[in-house]
Amino acid sequence: MQKGLDLVSSEEKERLTPPPRCRYCRQRLDAADKMHRRFWPFCSERCKMAELGRWFEGRYVISRPLGEVTDHAAPPAATPKKDGPANKS
Repeated sequence: MQKGLDLVSSEEKERLTPPPRCRYCRQRLDAADKMHRRFWPFCSERCKMAELGRWFEGRYVISRPLGEVTDHAAPPAATPKKDGPANKS
């Protein structure tokens, strides 16, 4: 099936590919627009924050168990500080 797509010109692929849309309000996104690039895949900060609010409200859920998750971003365990040379009085 991939071979069929190779026969289509890049202009035709662009025409057949649906334009990207904001994940919240469905407004058409333009990659040349600085605002759209800044908040990609949303059109604005408002839509980005509204979508985040949906997650916080629990409207979206992960539908299956993730399995074991390791947190690679966690800081390493604290090590006790070694005191410098003992001060002798």
